[in-house]
Amino acid sequence: MTANIRNRLLIILVLVVASVFALWPRTITVRERNAKTGEFRDTTRKRVPLKQGLDLQGGMYLALEVDDSKGVVANKAEAIDRALKVVRNRIDEFGVSEPVVQKVGNDRIVVELPGIDDRARAEALDQSSAFLQFQITDKTQAFDKDLARLDEVVKQTGTAVVASGAGKDTAKAASPLNLFSAADSGKAKNDSTKNDTTAVTATGGPFSKLIQPGQMVGEYLVAKSDVPTLQGYLDRKEVQAALPPGKTLHWGSEDVSAGNTSYATLYLVDSRPIITGEYLTDAKPGSDPTEGNYVSFTLNNEGGRRFRTETGKHVGDYMAIVLDDRVMGRPPVIQSAIGTRGQITMRGADLQKTQDLALVLRAGALPVPLKVVESRTIGSSLGADSIRDGIHAGVAGVLLVVLIMLFYYRFSGLLAV
Repeated sequence: MTANIRNRLLIILVLVVASVFALWPRTITVRERNAKTGEFRDTTRKRVPLKQGLDLQGGMYLALEVDDSKGVVANKAEAIDRALKVVRNRIDEFGVSEPVVQKVGNDRIVVELPGIDDRARAEALDQSSAFLQFQITDKTQAFDKDLARLDEVVKQTGTAVVASGAGKDTAKAASPLNLFSAADSGKAKNDSTKNDTTAVTATGGPFSKLIQPGQMVGEYLVAKSDVPTLQGYLDRKEVQAALPPGKTLHWGSEDVSAGNTSYATLYLVDSRPIITGEYLTDAKPGSDPTEGNYVSFTLNNEGGRRFRTETGKHVGDYMAIVLDDRVMGRPPVIQSAIGTRGQITMRGADLQKTQDLALVLRAGALPVPLKVVESRTIGSSLGADSIRDGIHAGVAGVLLVVLIMLFYYRFSGLLAV
């Protein structure tokens, strides 16, 4: 009997020592975000090796659903399943420790990001479609020739503009990403000395009077104050039908200033892209003393062959790099055929935006547009309170158990304790 008790006590002692060893504070590696630059870096800290979730260290809680305003989605459950993989890849690339990305019901994705407090960045990361296209700017002056027709269509449908859809675009134009696109291996660059001014037909109509020629073919300038009005016209189905066939209009991400007036850029490009981001295999942020921050990208072999063939046909033309229907910076001139490698040079953008652009390109485009239906920031103070209360509750609970065992069972209770 004595040997049996001794063996049991030995087993209990070993388990207690193992538990203490597992919870003893030690030096561990944690990934933390610099609040100023947004850059993540691995640092070492001495603490109890327990991974703290959203309830303990605070962070972001997001709920995402399919955005029906951008088109009807036939099978939401299937679309959410496909979007879940992309969102999970993005969050994994984001560098958050112990994130939670899961499907709730058939139409919602829940994202929990412990230790993250930048709501705008987290929402943009999860919502961005990241659909990348390379399109050639129009060099046939098709838009100029069509302005008189567009003026007539606007007059027939009425000049009153409902600015519901224009407000969003105005906000985008007011906060440009300020990116500048450069092509493969530094060969294709912006040709600022070239003065290909497009001659816009001055008809003085309600549509054409809002448009001014840019400094390259396919580029047009719109006063920032006129952007809501013009976007209101462009949102009309009749105006969309009257646009030149085979051409598409995209707002630019970079504004142009002339005197005291600021202009938004508008580009007419070929509807058929020479290549899309589906062939992209990698994207990495970088920095150069001369060019600043940039994102270098790599295409697979098939994409490289297509890109080389298409750019070889358009040497001397301007190529717009379009991300989520916005032209990134001013289109550069294709100076030679481009292969599997290229870069997007981000003029004036900080390192955080560069990292995020590389991240979403690398993770892939969303199959359907998503919207944030619920967003909460949980402060770290709540987590600290939870930890403190948990310790107090644990100590009080253990003491009560010990006292009750000793009082009721006496020596047997001591052995049990």
